[in-house]
Amino acid sequence: MKASAGFGQICPKCKTRIGVHANIEGDASLCPNCKTPMVPDSNFKGTANVKCKKCNSQFAFINSDKCPNCGTPFE
Repeated sequence: MKASAGFGQICPKCKTRIGVHANIEGDASLCPNCKTPMVPDSNFKGTANVKCKKCNSQFAFINSDKCPNCGTPFE
């Protein structure tokens, strides 16, 4: 069994983007559409393990560079 988790990947062939993924079977590093190996997405606007300084909301993985509750950018 192969397990993986991550965020911010793009397929260089078909341009499929994955914001956040967790996979306990198969190979999550392959594009789900064309099976090409995924690469880091330099345009990904997500982050992990953050706390909003304004409203104190906490997020393990989030596909945004701002707090969804109050709109404050994460630092």
